[in-house]
Amino acid sequence: MLAYPAWPEAPPLPLDPVREAERLEDLRTLKLLDTHPEYRFDRITRLAAEFFQIPTAYIAFIDSHRQWFKSRVGLCHTENARDMSFCQYTIHRNEPFIIPDASLHPVARSHPLVVGEPYVRFYAGVPLAGPRGQKIGTFCLVDTVPREFSDEDVTSLVAFAALVERELNLGEIIQTQHELLNTRQQLVETQEKLNREFSDAAKYVRLMLPPPLSGEEMIDWQFHPCTHLGGDGLGYRRINDDQLAFYVLDVTGHGLGSALLAVTALELLRNPVAQIDFSQPAEVIDRLNGTFQMKDHAGKFFSVWYGVYSRSARTVTYANAGHPPALLLTRREGALPLSKTAAGASVLGILPEIHAPETTIAFSPT
Repeated sequence: MLAYPAWPEAPPLPLDPVREAERLEDLRTLKLLDTHPEYRFDRITRLAAEFFQIPTAYIAFIDSHRQWFKSRVGLCHTENARDMSFCQYTIHRNEPFIIPDASLHPVARSHPLVVGEPYVRFYAGVPLAGPRGQKIGTFCLVDTVPREFSDEDVTSLVAFAALVERELNLGEIIQTQHELLNTRQQLVETQEKLNREFSDAAKYVRLMLPPPLSGEEMIDWQFHPCTHLGGDGLGYRRINDDQLAFYVLDVTGHGLGSALLAVTALELLRNPVAQIDFSQPAEVIDRLNGTFQMKDHAGKFFSVWYGVYSRSARTVTYANAGHPPALLLTRREGALPLSKTAAGASVLGILPEIHAPETTIAFSPT
């Protein structure tokens, strides 16, 4: 692919389509094309014009078919055709492009602005690199009289161009910071929303817990939530006038998944029409294990301790599936010894069948 300048004697430029696309992408990432003048760029062009005592200084971006001036001193128009610019050659260099006298230069001497108004004679341009290193524009000086440009002058020109590049990259950094701040704010808002939703979910789980029980049998409990929503739950239900079932369960993990599974299991244990003999702890645990296999519930499993108190027999019969042993406090000969109940079987949901033996504890009449 060759680009032909629009004046005689100017050689065509080889343009690699892939590299040109990357260069244009780097330019447009800056989001500076067709924007209003900015003091941070204008002060550099003004200082350069004063420093070199030259009538024209500008910062130009080379777009696909035009040269657009972001900042300019001594120019009235804001853009011209790319193929009419000296800067199209400058961006193909890694060093400054200096033309002391355009009327004698083999490329520039036939340019319309050299042979006609305003009779350009001197040109000095430095390629500007964008944030990703592509040559996206130039920093230039132009005069209508020939000029000698010393090594010190070239060094000073490159220093001014470096200031422009710094502003270009600083703008990219500022834009990135704004994007990061916006992303952070969105994350904060999302986190606040999630916290509210988790708080609502925690309130709902707490509402699933029954109120303390008083009467001939008294049940009281303390619920201390952790910092994350979990899958803990407890409950009790009257089976008949003689029997009272009570239970506690703990779903693995934290979060909504664990809490939802805990609520579902509690609902099954509370359901008055469930086809389960709630007076048989081993049968209840077997039913829970079959209903809540982890392969069908997002890999979640849980432990449960389930007991039945008989008022007439003064006994508690329980089965334990993976839950920590319950603590037993009984009055005996004026003392209150503390002991642990027996350890349980496997947790629920992992194996298709488990054996959770029933254990009966008898209480003395006094």
